Amino acid sequence: MIRLFVPFMGPSTNDIYAGRHWRKRKQEKDACLLITRNAVRLAGLQRIHERVDIVFRPYLTGKMARQPRDSGNYSYTAKMIEDCLVSSGVLHDDRNEYVRDWMIKPPETGEEGQPGMWVELTPIEDEAA
Repeated sequence: MIRLFVPFMGPSTNDIYAGRHWRKRKQEKDACLLITRNAVRLAGLQRIHERVDIVFRPYLTGKMARQPRDSGNYSYTAKMIEDCLVSSGVLHDDRNEYVRDWMIKPPETGEEGQPGMWVELTPIEDEAA
């Protein structure tokens, strides 16, 4: 299993359904891409050639930790990070032939550090992508 911390937390999925403007969503996507690429570079991750299972777990501090969202409301951030892992070259693609399973776990909370998303990538050894 490969574990990566991406210090990025986008808006709630409910905020997106409420009509968040496309220009704001583009800014968030661009920020997520830069932050994810930096996290990938610092971790020294290379392309994963096997099919993977992906588990996302939000890490919350401060006010976010005191008022966590329900797990489904982290789906916008998780999807952006998944797309950024493709753009960063870690994943070949995010279609079913490359990603077998995708899940968001309930958040972890802490007093220190930056909020963000833990990403666990588990290559499925007997299934080449």
